[in-house]
Amino acid sequence: MSPLEPIVPEYELARARSELARASADLAREVSALAIGEVAALAADGRTLAMELGALRAPLVARGYRTEAPAPWAEQDPADSLYRDARKALSSNAYPRAAELFKQIRQKYPKSSYASDAPYWEAFALQRLGGEDNLRLAQDALGLQQRDYPRAATRGDAAALNARIEGMLARRGDEQMTATITSRARRAADDGCPRAEEDERIEALNALSQMAPEQAMPILKRVLARREPCTQALRRTAVWMVARQKQPEAASLLVSAAKNDPDREVREQAVFWLANVPTEEAVDLLIGLAKEGNDLELRKRAVYALSRTAPGTAGRAGSERALNTLRDLAADAAAPDELRVEALGWYLRSAKAGNAERLQFYKSMYATAGSDALKQTVVRYIAGVRSDESRAFMVGLASNNRESLELRRSVVVSLERLGGLSIMTGAAAGRDSTPSTSASRSAEFAAIAQSLSQVYEKTEEIEIRRQVLSSLARVGDNAGIERLIEVARNEKNPELRRSAVSALSRTKDPRAIALLQEIINK
Repeated sequence: MSPLEPIVPEYELARARSELARASADLAREVSALAIGEVAALAADGRTLAMELGALRAPLVARGYRTEAPAPWAEQDPADSLYRDARKALSSNAYPRAAELFKQIRQKYPKSSYASDAPYWEAFALQRLGGEDNLRLAQDALGLQQRDYPRAATRGDAAALNARIEGMLARRGDEQMTATITSRARRAADDGCPRAEEDERIEALNALSQMAPEQAMPILKRVLARREPCTQALRRTAVWMVARQKQPEAASLLVSAAKNDPDREVREQAVFWLANVPTEEAVDLLIGLAKEGNDLELRKRAVYALSRTAPGTAGRAGSERALNTLRDLAADAAAPDELRVEALGWYLRSAKAGNAERLQFYKSMYATAGSDALKQTVVRYIAGVRSDESRAFMVGLASNNRESLELRRSVVVSLERLGGLSIMTGAAAGRDSTPSTSASRSAEFAAIAQSLSQVYEKTEEIEIRRQVLSSLARVGDNAGIERLIEVARNEKNPELRRSAVSALSRTKDPRAIALLQEIINK
C-alpha cells in the first residue's frame, strides 16, 4: 500500500519529529549510562517509548491519501514511458515537471490505463508546489477526474486531497472555503456514520481547529460524545485536536474520553495527551486515573503521563504531586505489581535522592512485594546502589531459605553482573559514588567476590552454592579465583568440588591453570 499523506500541517509534523528525536536521544543517553539497578526500567522504557511513538503517530495517519505513484503496470500502453518519467519526477520532488507530465498523459492519451489516475497525481504535485494559483489548478484537475473518471482507483484519495487543499485555501482567507470547512466539520459531530467518500470531514476538523479554535472546540466536544463504532477514527483524531488547543476545557474533555469512551485506543490516547495540558486539573485527573480502576493498561498509561508532568521532564518545572504519586504507587502493596514496577521506574528517573534514601525506599518496597517477579525487579535496583549496605542486604536475601530458590539464584546473578560491569562515574550513573579509577574498580570487584563467598558460606543448598561458584568465575579482575581454588581443594562435597574445577577451567588465570595441572598430576 502506498504511504498516506498526513492530515497535519508541516509545522506539526516537524514538532512531532522533534519530540520523537528528543525522546529517542534521552533513551539512548540513559542506556549508555545504564547500571545494573536500572536494567529493570529498560523494558518499561521500551514499552513507553513505543507508546509515545504510537500516540504521536496516531493523528498523523488517522486519515490520509497516497503520496507515491504505483510502479508502472502496462508496458505496452502508449502512455507507459510518459508515466515512468512523470513518476520519476514526482519521486524526485520535481513537482512542476511531474504536474506537466501527468497532465500530458490525460490530454494525449485519455483512453490509456494510466489516464484515470493522472489527474490525481497532477493535483498532488500542484498541491505540493503550493501557492493559490497552483491550489486552484489542483482543484480543477480533481474536478476533471470526478467528471471524466468517476471509477478511478484514486477517487477516495482525491476527496481527501481536495479537503486538504480547501483547508489550505481557507487559511489563506477564502471565506467560501472557510464556510465549507465549518459546515463539513459540523457534520462530523452531528451526522450519521461517515461514508467512505466523506472521510474529508476529519481534514475539515483539523483545518477548523487551526483556523478558529474557539469554533472548533464545541464541535470537537460533540464528536467525542458520539458512541457509534463507525466514528472511532473521528474520535481518535478529535482527542489529539482537543489536546492541541490547550484550552481550559481540554483537560475535562480528555479525562471524560479516557474514562468513558468505548474504544480502547481513544481512552489510551486521551490519557497520553493529558500530559500536554499544563494545568493542575490535568494532574488531578491523571492521579485519579493512576490510583483507581480495573483497567491496568489505562492505569499504566496514566502513570506514564504523570511521569511526563513530573519535575525534570523535558526541562519543565513539573508537578511535585505527580512525582509523589509515582512514589506512593510504587510503595503501595495493594497496587498491581506491573503498575508498581512502572511507577518505580518513572519515579527514579525524576526523583533527586541519594544512595541511602534510595536504598531505604527499595528495601521498604521489597518488604511489601507480593510476588517473586516484583522482588527480583527491586533487587536489581538495590544492586545498582553499589554500596556495602546494599551488598549485605543481597547476601542476606540469597542466604535466606525462606525465600524461593528462584529468587535467591537471581540475587546471586545480580551480584555477579555487578562484578562483570565497569564501575561508572557518579556523573554518568546519576548516583553519589566517587569517580571510577582502576583501584576503585579492583576494590569493588573484590567486595563482590567477598559477598558471593559469604553467600556460599551461609547456605547449605547445593543449587545456590553451584550458582555462586559459577558467578565467582565471572567477577572482574578474576577476583573470585582464590575462593574457587579453595573450594576445589578443600570442599568435602565432591559435586561442588567438580563445579569449582569446571568454573576454573573457563578462566585463563595462571592460578587456575596451575591448579588444574596439579589435579592432573595427582
